[in-house]
Amino acid sequence: MTKAIIFDFDGLIVDTETVWYSIYKDYFQSVHDYHLSLEEFTICVGSDSKVLFQQIEGKLNTTIDIDQFYEQGRPLFIERSNHLPIMEGVEELILQAKDLGLKVALATSSQKERPLYHLDRLGILRHFDAITTSSEIKNRKPAPDLFLKSIEKLDIEPHEAIIFEDSNNGLIAGITAQIPVIVVPNSITRHSNFDGYYDKLESVAHFNLKEHLKQKSDS
Repeated sequence: MTKAIIFDFDGLIVDTETVWYSIYKDYFQSVHDYHLSLEEFTICVGSDSKVLFQQIEGKLNTTIDIDQFYEQGRPLFIERSNHLPIMEGVEELILQAKDLGLKVALATSSQKERPLYHLDRLGILRHFDAITTSSEIKNRKPAPDLFLKSIEKLDIEPHEAIIFEDSNNGLIAGITAQIPVIVVPNSITRHSNFDGYYDKLESVAHFNLKEHLKQKSDS
């Protein structure tokens, strides 16, 4: 029986990944005269940006000043993302889950401050029973640490949760944690090669929670 829903944050609750891609792309073009493709960028979606920087350094045979990038990029990101709306179907699913007695959790590779700010801004922070961020674990996605920590906080077994993820790194992390994953690709991750998911949807709004719970209870 499903007892909890675990949400990713970036690209699933708020479409911050589109903002980041624009910033990364402009930076690499202006500083290194390098065109960053969407496919390359997805390597770090839901995970650690160091993976992307290391890959580009290898291609360009140069060193990228990561501190310079974030010094320039963070103010732009804050300015462009501070008023982003909640993504389709997310709030409705959270409220329905709570009404049906399920727990709701967040598991994100981001630092704590940013997701908390947005959840509070959107008026949904109070609905979360557990929030796990990168500051609490050793390894980010695609390692399973975030999800394992989440189910530990929720005091449930892996099969009693279901994860909503937009990235392949998140999918791998969920599979490794032995938790069913529903993939909801966005404009950044839709070209990723997802494999092994429990289900794949165009939008969170397309998920029928009552039907899912019925199927789980009948199986």
